[in-house]
Amino acid sequence: MAQRCVAMPISVDYMCASAERTLHRSIERLAGPVKLSSLDAGMIGIRNIRFPLPIRVDVETGACEVSMRGFTRTVRCGESRLIPALEEVSLTLLRQARVTLTILPESGRGQDRGAFNLSVDDLRERKPATAGISLAVFASPQLDWGLSSAAACLGKLDGRWLSRKLLQECSSLRQLVRAQRLSRFVFDILSSAAKSSAVSYGFSDRCRLENAVYDQFGISVAALSRLSSARRRMKDG
Repeated sequence: MAQRCVAMPISVDYMCASAERTLHRSIERLAGPVKLSSLDAGMIGIRNIRFPLPIRVDVETGACEVSMRGFTRTVRCGESRLIPALEEVSLTLLRQARVTLTILPESGRGQDRGAFNLSVDDLRERKPATAGISLAVFASPQLDWGLSSAAACLGKLDGRWLSRKLLQECSSLRQLVRAQRLSRFVFDILSSAAKSSAVSYGFSDRCRLENAVYDQFGISVAALSRLSSARRRMKDG
C-alpha cells in the first residue's frame, strides 16, 4: 500500500538557504565597491534598480537622491543609505556627485540592520521563493532559467510547486529572471566587469540587451559606462 506524502511547511530560512549556500562563492567573487561620478554627465539618474542583496550607498561628495517606497531622500556628502534586498529604488546623482555602491552579501539580518536603519519589513522574509530565485539568477544570469531549474535551486523538484509559491508571493518567474539578468549587467558595467557577449546575460544579441536596459532603468548603456569611467579617469589623473 502506497504511503501518502504530506507536504510539510518550509521555513523562510530553509527556502533561501540552499540558494545562498550554493551561490555564496559566486557572489563573493563579484567586483568590489562600485564607484560612480556625475562629473562628466551633470545630473543623471538610474531608476527601478532591484538587487537581490542589500546595497549600501555612500556619498563622498555632492549629493544623491534615493527614491524608494514612494519617498525621496537626499543623501549628502559623508552620509550613507542602505537599500534593503529586493527593494525597487531609483538613484539620481546630482551635479559633482561621487557615490560608492557596495553590495552586502552577509548584511541585512544582523548588526547592519541597526547600524544603517534597515527596515524590519525585509522582503526576503515575506517572499522567500522570490528572494532565492532572484539571488540565483543574479549569480548566474547566463543560465536558461525555467520552472524546473528555478525550483531546483530552492531544493524542490516540482516546478508546479514553485509556480504556486510565486503566485502566493505575487511574483512572476519571467519578470524575476529578466529583472535580475539586467540588474547583474548594470552592476557589472558600473564595476567595469561586464562581459562583451549578450548571451552571458541571457539575451540573444547586444541590441536586445541594450534596449532592455534602457526600458528598465531609463538610462543608456553608454551613459552607464560614463558614470564609472569618469571616476576612473579622475583616479588615473
